[in-house]
Amino acid sequence: MIRSIQRLRHFGVFDDFRKTAALSDFGSKNIIYGWNYSGKTTLSRLFAALGQGKPYPECPSATFEVQTSSGQSVTETMLSTSNLKVEVFNSDFVATNLSWTGEDFQSILLLGDESIEAEKAIEHWSKRLNECRGRWANTRTKISDIDGRISSAKTAAAKAIKTTLQIVEAFTATHLGSEITRLPADRQQAVLSDEAYAADMKLAMTSEQEQLSAVPSISAPTLSLQTLLQGAMPLLQYLPAISATLDYLRAHADVARWVEQGLSLHEDAAACEFCGGLLTEERLAQLRGHFSKDLAQHKVSLNALHARVKTAQIATEWLTPTAFAPQFQAEASTLNSRLKHLCEVYNDDLVKLMAALQTKVDDPFVDQLAPMVFPDISPVLENTFTQAKNLILRNNKSIGNFGQEKKSAIGRLKAHFAAKFALDQTQAKENKDRERAERYQGRLKALGGGMAQQIKDLQAKIDRAQKGRERLNERIGGLLGTGIIQIEVVQVNETDRFTLRRQGQPARNLSDGERTAIAFAFFLTKLEEHKSLDDVIVYIDDPISSLDSNHVFQVYSIIESMFFKQEQVGGRWITSCRQLFLSTHNFEFFEMLKRLPIKGQTEARYFLVKKTSPTTSTLTDLPAALRQYTSEYHYLFSVIRSFVESPNKDDVGQLLALPNALRRFVELYTYMRLPLPHSTVEQRTAELLGPEKALRITKLLHHFSHLETVERLATHTNVIADIEAVVAEVMNLLQEDPAHLAALMGAHPEAA
Repeated sequence: MIRSIQRLRHFGVFDDFRKTAALSDFGSKNIIYGWNYSGKTTLSRLFAALGQGKPYPECPSATFEVQTSSGQSVTETMLSTSNLKVEVFNSDFVATNLSWTGEDFQSILLLGDESIEAEKAIEHWSKRLNECRGRWANTRTKISDIDGRISSAKTAAAKAIKTTLQIVEAFTATHLGSEITRLPADRQQAVLSDEAYAADMKLAMTSEQEQLSAVPSISAPTLSLQTLLQGAMPLLQYLPAISATLDYLRAHADVARWVEQGLSLHEDAAACEFCGGLLTEERLAQLRGHFSKDLAQHKVSLNALHARVKTAQIATEWLTPTAFAPQFQAEASTLNSRLKHLCEVYNDDLVKLMAALQTKVDDPFVDQLAPMVFPDISPVLENTFTQAKNLILRNNKSIGNFGQEKKSAIGRLKAHFAAKFALDQTQAKENKDRERAERYQGRLKALGGGMAQQIKDLQAKIDRAQKGRERLNERIGGLLGTGIIQIEVVQVNETDRFTLRRQGQPARNLSDGERTAIAFAFFLTKLEEHKSLDDVIVYIDDPISSLDSNHVFQVYSIIESMFFKQEQVGGRWITSCRQLFLSTHNFEFFEMLKRLPIKGQTEARYFLVKKTSPTTSTLTDLPAALRQYTSEYHYLFSVIRSFVESPNKDDVGQLLALPNALRRFVELYTYMRLPLPHSTVEQRTAELLGPEKALRITKLLHHFSHLETVERLATHTNVIADIEAVVAEVMNLLQEDPAHLAALMGAHPEAA
């Protein structure tokens, strides 16, 4: 509970307030009276700052010290850590929690500071969301443009592919797109080499009528080089036995061959067939001795082996590449070239062997070396023949499955063209731009989704704030009368909102009193959000405005029923909240507040907020005179009488209070004397005092009709000087009614 305000500086009209020893501490019920602009609302703002835990923004340099009943001091530096629960109803609360939007034919009422802040936030986020949606739409257009260009390029490329491959079935941009999606991550892998491209193109272009026949298989020849070589080596190294060797013939192999061949022609001849000379038996015996049977047999063996080597030669042409399917022709050509080369090498080795044998035949008495041949030529040839046979098998299998092979070739070519299209720099840039735009669009979508959720959450907050509309209608009915003004629910942008209705029609031109009543009804309803008011301090500043006495009574009744209760044991009256502050400028309402149940001096306290200068105010205990007056009329007269009896007519405090008191008193007195319907105070005063005096009085009273013009007291000294004369005229008027004046004087103890 707040016990006192120890200090309050630079806080509006409370420029330098300090609590005096004479000023009472606050009780559980606190009634504060003060005229308009005296500082009541400013005081309520201090309590609002305590409840909100932050300074009043229009007084950033304000300092204060508030003391609680526990002895704790709360200063401007401790607001954020203060644990005081304070709820304040004042003009700031009305401005914060009441907002009418839309055209006047459809007045929408938002209630609650959360609702208004949420509505502002919704407006902010809705604007941001629309911007986000605009950017999303622009990005969508950009993507559509890119898609259009890509689609056109795909259509052209697909048409070219269909024409190139002479595809009968449909092949559109969609089909090309599907081909692109099936490409490997490294699209270059799908690009065919020149040879593979040529082979697949040839196969793809081959019609069924042009289909090739199967290639005959080949049988690898018997490769006997190594066997022949092994058989030749002993023959080449063998030296025939000779009975009588003729040195000349050994030295001249050509002559020896000629002689050997000629011996068979001279078996029975007596003369030489060449020269006709005599052949002696002795010469023939010498020649026959040189050419022995062993030599003859050796030459037979050499010639026989020579013949075998000659017949061991193999063909060099094995494959006809053009007879193969296009996809195998390159491989067939390679294998055929290799076979030809190997066979030629093989045959060359055989020729070398034959030459060595022939040399041995021609010169049998010389140890002949075996020729140098290609190492392991036979296994290499055999392996190459195996490859050739396998190629023939694959070729023939492919020819037998021509349709599928052609389809596969076309498939590879499609992938090839698709990869080339995707790898094209123009298309790559288009795709990259599209991917970038899609990523941006995705971020916009996520951002927009977050904003939409934010709006949804804020709207839910507004909807929750409106759940108490039935209770609110009950309170508005209790203040203004049932059914006069009610809150109804309407749909605004697919959301429940409030609208004010006056007897079924949109409420227009609400008066200040009606707005205040609605705001006060909301304040009371909002208090019910607290599970309990036991620890809540409530400050209510001027809950009535221009209301008739019936409404004043209704406000009083609501305050009494809501904020006061009797203890079950003993029946003592206590406040329903932790502490209650009520301030008003209305004397009639002030008088009613005195009747609130709590009467004890320690529980109920009464204070006065008054001006001490045109720009400063203070808080004091309520003067005893104000405590005892039972009507505003008596109080107004006491203010006038105090001025009349005061020796110091320049007292600022009296001057500040006097204009409003004079104005109100003259209004009430003249109406009592002349209760003419629809008459003005000017008319009634002129009737009682005459036009000249009436003009003097009413002109001054209107000049200072409200304390919002207190500055005029300091700037219009000529008018201020006339106040004393006006007071004298009013007193003279009262003296013309001695019985009435006597009754007024008798109602005040200080008159004695």
